[in-house]
Amino acid sequence: MTELLASRPPATAWSGPAAQASFTRTSEAVGALGEIANRLVVTAHALARLADLMQASLELVRHAERRAAEGGGQVDGLGQLILPRLVVLDPVLAAHLVRQESLLREEVFRDVRQAESLARQADDEAAGRLVAAVRGPADALPPAPAKLPVPAPPSLPDNGFIHPDSVFANASWWRSLTPEEKGRAIRDHPQWVGPRDGLPAWARHQANLELLARAERNVAARLAAARRNPFHLLPEPWEDEVERAERYAQALRTVRDVVSRQDGVPRQLLAIGGADGLVTAVVAVGDVDRADHVATFVGGFTTTVKGDLRPLDSELVGMRHEATAVAQDGAEVAVVAWLGYPAPQISGLSQWRRSVATDSIARDRADELAAFLTGLDAARDTPLHSTLWAHSYGSAVAGNALLLPGDIDDVVLFGSPGVPIRKLESTGLKPGGLNVLDAPTDVVPLLAPAFPGVSALRVPGARRLATMHVNGMPERLRTSFGHSQYTAPGTLSRHNLIAVAAGRPDLVIPASEQEVQFRAFLLRTGLAVARPFLP
Repeated sequence: MTELLASRPPATAWSGPAAQASFTRTSEAVGALGEIANRLVVTAHALARLADLMQASLELVRHAERRAAEGGGQVDGLGQLILPRLVVLDPVLAAHLVRQESLLREEVFRDVRQAESLARQADDEAAGRLVAAVRGPADALPPAPAKLPVPAPPSLPDNGFIHPDSVFANASWWRSLTPEEKGRAIRDHPQWVGPRDGLPAWARHQANLELLARAERNVAARLAAARRNPFHLLPEPWEDEVERAERYAQALRTVRDVVSRQDGVPRQLLAIGGADGLVTAVVAVGDVDRADHVATFVGGFTTTVKGDLRPLDSELVGMRHEATAVAQDGAEVAVVAWLGYPAPQISGLSQWRRSVATDSIARDRADELAAFLTGLDAARDTPLHSTLWAHSYGSAVAGNALLLPGDIDDVVLFGSPGVPIRKLESTGLKPGGLNVLDAPTDVVPLLAPAFPGVSALRVPGARRLATMHVNGMPERLRTSFGHSQYTAPGTLSRHNLIAVAAGRPDLVIPASEQEVQFRAFLLRTGLAVARPFLP
């Protein structure tokens, strides 16, 4: 077109009817060529969009086939998962295989259905764009793919319960997006990405940094408004509002400080939120997307982001380093601080549903933990060894999560007051997957008769690990005393936590007979003292 316009004879060089006719015909030709160029652009966009959608569809199918192959099966031409039928006599192993098969079927189903949806979308979009390019006027042509809205993620249930299986729908949605759409989703809709289990940690981290910044701006405005109130120096409720806002702001600063630490260790912010006036957060030490082993720590009674995230992060950095040192074949390890629920506080003792004496909070928030753990594996293209470390009341959250569909390889409960597990088969864990640490002089496990559920050690198939040093054990490992020394450096309990997380069962040290007898003596004594007060 540029060449035609440049070569057009000047109006002053030629005049008359013939010149006017030539000018008109040339202008029409230029306009027609412009129309063709516009339609070619639309066609190119349509083909590029078609290629992106089909590529994403093929990747979903390939992912489904890889997952099926890892489970010993295959996906047939109709998109159905075909798995070999195994005869297993061990009921625990049989239950484990049933749960794994159920999760695999759900994952493959979601991938295949999303691939089919993308293929239909590709056909419809391509047909619509090409027909419009042929028939419609240039100013009514469909928008370019870059201007199309990002497809919305799967909707969340109205009742607030997060079914752990839903993470596979989230993962399939994310895989269906083009790279450009993923970038726009993180930038324009961080609330879609940050809290959504089943998405890669790198994407959640970027989105959650934006959500953290928004929360910081909101609480700063809230605090400024509260302080401008002329009554804020008076007693309640004005004073309470300022204090609540300040505590919230301090907790957010704690999260910001931890994820911004410059100590050479990567960190990922996997969730940031608030519940019951408390900030909740999930922070990973290491790269969750690449790690071969991921251990998730769940805190217990009185745990808060503001008071515990900093020291917990420092502790987990050391434990990750030790786990990496013993992991085989140079495997990478990541450790997650899951402070993603409002743990019972001293202030809640007078409120039954928020009290540490009941497992109400544990039951209410177990679905979030189960979804998070399942999502760690669902977001990846390679298998993951996932370990759950649960301390004190956190073991009640973990116990309830284990009763839901979920993908967890190993669990270590320590300082547990009790769990709602009657038999190991109900957890879907493999034989030997449930481990318990019960330190000498830790009074919390002795309270199991007064806590809902049963003692973790009374679950058939639970494996008791050493916390008390006896002759014959490594001299460098000492006894863990009380309720808060399980992760202390140099203790047997920390050694066992690390061995399980690193996938080194050969390094695990079981509890000695002396420890078992000592704890049995303490339990009998505690029951004798507490029996008059038990319901």
